[in-house]
Amino acid sequence: MVGNLLRGRAPMSILSKLKDRLEVGRFFRGSDWGWIGVLIACATVPYANTLLNGFVYDDAAQVLENPYVRSFDYLRQIFTTSVLSFTGLPSRYYRPVMTFGYLLCYKVFGFSPAGFHLVSVAFHAAVVCMLFFVTRRMFGDRMLAFGAATMFALHPIHSESVAWIAAVTDLELTFFYLLTFWFFLALGDAKGRRSVLLYFAMLGSFALALLSKEQAVTLPFLAMVYEHFYREGRSATSWARKFSRYVPLWLLAAAYVPLRMYSLGGFVVTSNYLGLTRQEVVLSAAALAGQYLWKLLWPVNLCAFYVFGKSTSPLEPAAMVGALCGILWLAALWWLWKRARPLSFGLIWLAVTLAPVLNPKWLGVNVFAERYLYLPSVGFCWVLAWGLLKLWSEVFSRRNAWRRAAVAALSAVVLLWTYRTVTRNRDWRDDVALYTDTLQTSPDADIIRVNLALVYQNQGLFSQAEQEYRFVLDKDPGCAECLSDLAWLYIQQARYVEAKPLLIRAASLNPKAVSVRLNLGVIYQKDGMLDRAEEQFHAAAALAPKNVSVHTTLAAFYEQQGDHTRAEAALKRALSINPYNSQARISLGALYETDGRAAEAIHEFQTVLKDEPGNFDATVALRRLKTNPTP
Repeated sequence: MVGNLLRGRAPMSILSKLKDRLEVGRFFRGSDWGWIGVLIACATVPYANTLLNGFVYDDAAQVLENPYVRSFDYLRQIFTTSVLSFTGLPSRYYRPVMTFGYLLCYKVFGFSPAGFHLVSVAFHAAVVCMLFFVTRRMFGDRMLAFGAATMFALHPIHSESVAWIAAVTDLELTFFYLLTFWFFLALGDAKGRRSVLLYFAMLGSFALALLSKEQAVTLPFLAMVYEHFYREGRSATSWARKFSRYVPLWLLAAAYVPLRMYSLGGFVVTSNYLGLTRQEVVLSAAALAGQYLWKLLWPVNLCAFYVFGKSTSPLEPAAMVGALCGILWLAALWWLWKRARPLSFGLIWLAVTLAPVLNPKWLGVNVFAERYLYLPSVGFCWVLAWGLLKLWSEVFSRRNAWRRAAVAALSAVVLLWTYRTVTRNRDWRDDVALYTDTLQTSPDADIIRVNLALVYQNQGLFSQAEQEYRFVLDKDPGCAECLSDLAWLYIQQARYVEAKPLLIRAASLNPKAVSVRLNLGVIYQKDGMLDRAEEQFHAAAALAPKNVSVHTTLAAFYEQQGDHTRAEAALKRALSINPYNSQARISLGALYETDGRAAEAIHEFQTVLKDEPGNFDATVALRRLKTNPTP
């Protein structure tokens, strides 16, 4: 089919020579495995340095602090609750395939970040191979399939999805999305038992895509469009036959949406931008579309957090650029429809899969994200690969100098993409590197600056942390979270007089902030106002009953008052929420040791060491107890 698409003014003899020149050796002819080997290398070699990276950003909450990834006993919670249900915080993120994948990784690798990164790289390679097979089946040409898959493997825009463990959802979604589409394509000539097996395989793969990420609901629409406007032999196929191929996908999606809304209270995440007017949503969507297209074409200044600014007027440059991109997309769609109809489906794929992330009301604080392009870029790579092959067919008929220049230009792009991917991967090596590199590109990303301050604070770099907090508060004096974090920094330095007014102000700005209540309780406790301190701790527990830190703080308060019974109850409550929380278990063991309950204390410390063999506090406590057992 692509031979026809490429034909244009180039005779078929030239195209034949072109394919002979591009096919490397006899091993690549008649078999896909040589091509697959090259694609796997393209997908894995640029990402080899991610194996040196650690857990960063959301990885701590979603992996390290997540009890669901420790045991198969949590399978029901994994598949029936939100991704953050173990924290007790409201959330509509539903990622059971992600959490179950983390569970499998933990069982194999423990908490070794290299193991988790290895799985992400392997998933990326699997997506690239799946793209090759889908493209070859759709367009009937190995060269186009290889070109599109190679571009997808090397495009720097995919670095965030592969290098960041928490972004594995986009890899999972895209793999199962493409696999579902491959089964759908195979239904075209399937009969009898094979047809039945393909239906079950298609629906099973689609279910996994839905359980990976919400964008999967766009697949039935793409299948319907392809069936009626692009599949070969469509004019000779009955309507009933066409419907039978994609209606099951619609039915499964129709069952998923209400179930998801019933279980989690809604389909989209709780957004910071619900107050946008309809006009602002439309204009912002246009601006975002233009920004995404530009990142695909020019993947520079890559960044983990882009500050979103809503568009309020059609005359704003971002909105105008977005509108222009829409016009160009329509023009390109019309042009391809007339000259290379199969490839126009790539533009439809790009638009349909990108559409769900263009509405700011459907997204969290990070409205624009590079990882959102992982699935849509499939369509982009189809069109780009076809364009480059057509350009090559034109150049091939010219002098050798033109051919050498074309090869040099293409090689330069490949090398630059590979270099940018490798260097971008290092941005994710640790939290300090990620946050500082992000702030260089996006200095107004206050949430990233607060995260950097917290890292400095945890490392004992108090002056650097205070500097970052002050930078944010100078711009936004009403940032309750930042006020609370700065107050906690002062508490750690015993600067209670400075911390108290910050917390009182933060409580007035956001009375439902759990951290504010906890920190204010600590201040009241230091002031000897025990009743008010206990009131704040209980208020925090009422706001976040499944927050482990709330119960461990409350336990510490009771222990200091000599009420070991209530302290023990608070610690056991914390461990009922997360039995793998080492802080709570060590505190419980220490409480038992103080009360002379040596056997119970030893059991708690041994339990910690079973989960965390290198835990220093548990090791020291256990050695102390075994050397000088409490009578």
